[in-house]
Amino acid sequence: MIAGPIDGIVKDVVIPAREYTAFVMEKNQVLRIIDMEGKQVVDVAAFNILELEERLNAEITMLLNGSIRPTTGHVLYSDDCNPMFTIVADSVGYNYLAGAVCSEEANFARWRVHGTRNCRDNFAMAVAPWGITKRQVQGAFAAFLNMVHHRDGRTEIIEPTSKPGDYVELRAEMNMLVAVSNCPQERNACNGWNPTPIKLLVCAPTSRH
Repeated sequence: MIAGPIDGIVKDVVIPAREYTAFVMEKNQVLRIIDMEGKQVVDVAAFNILELEERLNAEITMLLNGSIRPTTGHVLYSDDCNPMFTIVADSVGYNYLAGAVCSEEANFARWRVHGTRNCRDNFAMAVAPWGITKRQVQGAFAAFLNMVHHRDGRTEIIEPTSKPGDYVELRAEMNMLVAVSNCPQERNACNGWNPTPIKLLVCAPTSRH
């Protein structure tokens, strides 16, 4: 699906494969995450800009929504159960609540390889200017991540179904610091085995929704 027009753009940036960014969003602004080439997962972490210790929490969000696959109409909550984002549009419908994002440590535990690019280090580098440490970076909202839960209890990451131009839109429910990791994982099917660029648009609160 090709993303439609968006008005009142205050931020327009392409994030290269494996890279990251962080920025402040105001309440009611809308973040559109666009998969430019298809099959690319994008992890989003968030922090209350007035109290950075309050963070987006995957487990609380799963509990309060009763779903591991948040999509249009679902709210993403903080560890204090405060709304941080509302999903206002979703052209794919396959997202995931990543309680543990990919990391140097997890990649080594799984594949015995050191020095891999990963979302946790991306997040840590993105938020370092705000004094947030790596240990304060926890889970995330994982746009387009296709995690399968099998009946026997096994989980499996398979290739995303997102196509070029697919997108998800998140409306900010508070003023916050937002960190985005364009997932670097290439040792499983998370990004179709080939990380690619993504595009971010932030629009003014008066122009959408």
